[in-house]
Amino acid sequence: MRDANSVLVAFRLVLVVFFLLLFALGVRLTVSRRFPITWARPAHPTESQQSRRVRVGVGVMLVATSVLILESTSLVPMPFLISGILLAVAILVAVAALAWLVISRE
Repeated sequence: MRDANSVLVAFRLVLVVFFLLLFALGVRLTVSRRFPITWARPAHPTESQQSRRVRVGVGVMLVATSVLILESTSLVPMPFLISGILLAVAILVAVAALAWLVISRE
């Protein structure tokens, strides 16, 4: 039983690292309005393409934040009430991400 628990914890830690990297990518997209160089096209982006990148960057940051909050409740021991509050916050952040992507459409 202990091996299954350690595998689950390792999987959750990998998820946390992945979503931290995804959060960093979202911050980079939002701040610089540029995709990483391997994704870039040779042409300069238009104004609408730059605003789309900001929209995608903020959406990625919000989704990554929501998942990180959810994973923190399972990795860090905490009382049930605080865990429930963090679950509600994670749901609100996920709804905010969805609303951001829907409202900020062009």
